[in-house]
Amino acid sequence: MSNAIPGEVMSIKTERVGSLLQEVLSKPLRKLAEELSSKLLLTVTRVEVSGDLRYATVYVSLYGAPIAPTQVLQHLQQHHRKLREYIAEHTRLRHIPELRFRHDTSAAYAEHITELLNRIHQQNFSSPQNPYDAADHAAI
Repeated sequence: MSNAIPGEVMSIKTERVGSLLQEVLSKPLRKLAEELSSKLLLTVTRVEVSGDLRYATVYVSLYGAPIAPTQVLQHLQQHHRKLREYIAEHTRLRHIPELRFRHDTSAAYAEHITELLNRIHQQNFSSPQNPYDAADHAAI
């Protein structure tokens, strides 16, 4: 008899299946993205699997081509049957989950935040008066 908590066991299992799907799907998803544009770079950032292993949400980031993310996601969804067959051929999973695709905007958001911080940094160093002048510290 195991002392493991059922929710934790399932969480570990779903994480392992998600990691496996992320690795297995990377190559065919990149090829599908290249069908839309040779300049489009698609990366599988993560895969979240439901507790019952029936559904997998595949998060992808997109770079390089001026194609709407919705168009890319529709293209991927149109090929979900072929992708499930590919998973079946390249894994030992008993049940292949239904695939859903989502655009992962976290990398773009992080880039935006970095850009904002750089602007603030440049403004602070380009201003004529430094608020941390030695005279101000002497008064404290």
